Amino acid sequence: NAGKSDLIISYGSASCGCTNLEYPKEPIKPGEVSYISVSFDSKNRKGINTKTINLVANTQPNEKILKITANVVSP
Repeated sequence: NAGKSDLIISYGSASCGCTNLEYPKEPIKPGEVSYISVSFDSKNRKGINTKTINLVANTQPNEKILKITANVVSP
């Protein structure tokens, strides 16, 4: 957290059920580090896949959208 007050992520969601999201539920103090974990189940999803993660926090703007892109190839 590079800000001057606690960072609070109040909500997080993934664009589909194949993407799982874990984010810190406790406030992140100024100078502290925390992580957002995203996993993607690529089963039956050949080719380019783009998924979005929506986060709502006490920031300006308060909504952040993260994108992940994967190219799934067959062995």
